[in-house]
Amino acid sequence: MDYLSRSLTKLKEDRGFKFHPKCKKLQISHLIFADDLLLFAKGETYSVQKLYQCFKSFGEVSGLEANTDKCSIFYGGVEDSVKREIANILGFTEGSMQIKYLGVPLITKRLSYNDCLPLFNKITKQLQNWTKCRTLTYAGRLKIIKSVISGVIIYWTSNCILPVKVLRKIDELCRIFLWGKDEHSSKVPLVAWDKVCLGMKQGGMGVYSAQIWNSASALRSIWFIHSNKESLWIKWIHENYLKHEDIWQVEARSGDSWMWKQLLRIRNKVMAVLGGAENTKSLIMSSCKNSKPILSTLYKNLSAAVISVPWYKTVWGGLNVPKHSFISWLAIQNRLLTQDRLLKRGIISSNQCCLCTGQITESRDHLFFECTFSSYIWNSIMDWMNFKKKSCNWNQVWNWFSSMRGKTLQVKLKRLVLTASIYCIWRERNARLFTQKISSADHLIKVIKFEASTIIFNNPP
Repeated sequence: MDYLSRSLTKLKEDRGFKFHPKCKKLQISHLIFADDLLLFAKGETYSVQKLYQCFKSFGEVSGLEANTDKCSIFYGGVEDSVKREIANILGFTEGSMQIKYLGVPLITKRLSYNDCLPLFNKITKQLQNWTKCRTLTYAGRLKIIKSVISGVIIYWTSNCILPVKVLRKIDELCRIFLWGKDEHSSKVPLVAWDKVCLGMKQGGMGVYSAQIWNSASALRSIWFIHSNKESLWIKWIHENYLKHEDIWQVEARSGDSWMWKQLLRIRNKVMAVLGGAENTKSLIMSSCKNSKPILSTLYKNLSAAVISVPWYKTVWGGLNVPKHSFISWLAIQNRLLTQDRLLKRGIISSNQCCLCTGQITESRDHLFFECTFSSYIWNSIMDWMNFKKKSCNWNQVWNWFSSMRGKTLQVKLKRLVLTASIYCIWRERNARLFTQKISSADHLIKVIKFEASTIIFNNPP
């Protein structure tokens, strides 16, 4: 391929060869990728012939030939008579935008909602495959969103600036999958998506919002344009769009591409929020490592500034089981569908704790751990763990755990048994209400001890 590249580069010495108008200043005649070759020239027969001669000469020397069925030629502002002449020379079919490269659409116009249907189809297909698994917990759904789905979203937003409508749809698909709500259901998500997308330290779940990630990707591209003028694509932008202007001050022109206008629109939006170009530069620089912006760090810096919650280590401790952590996260924000909340919504007409023998209403604070059934479990677990402090008051327990410091095994184990106890009590409550299956408090204590012991043995210090 070096031979072909040298032959094409020599075309600049031919005065009759004319570069593509957008590639003239940089004298770009070709781009070579792993399995693809792009050739550029002005839409006239001589220049196209010279490109084709270089390519044919390379084929004769190397023995490699292009598959004409997979080759296309794209025109811009070329008369039909010239098109016919070029078609006779090459024998290639005329291509039409849009085309896809590595799964991403390449288009010359505004990226529309319909252009992003392959993205929606890929996300939907992944979600539908996992939705068939009826044993999938909230924690399992969260893991899929944060790993599989986020990977697809990050790939697209790193290559394209997606329309706002598309980004909202992506967030909607993920929200529906997490909470199990379909398009025709009136089921309300337990927690707002904006809260879910906060970092774990800020009380969220660390899910990446497609809208904020899209802005972070755009800012990273702007920073590369600002700081790195060696890459070919950045040189091309400077020659065609900036023309010695500053990336932080240049305004979009009528003939600029839609993608470039979107890039500047996001720049203006971020600058308006942060208070100018200098503050925006400082934010990006604070997200850099070895002079390169780290997308995840830039995303966090772009997210709304929220004070860290004191309980995040307790919920998301290193030894905690994800499904335990998820239920505890819902409980600490009082978003579990306890009977007092269902009564307020008008879903049920009466409220009585199914774990107690007395006529006591069910609420989060009562269920964990004031109820005689759950308090017996928690006191037994505290005895087993040799807790010096004892309390069955929800707020006191969480204040106590939130004040714990250190990363010792003992601290991690205490956090583990707390979230495991909350999970087991909640599961027992649901079993009694919906399946009429009853387990004794002693049995749940054994389950909590067994799960804690198993985790400790599998994660030695």
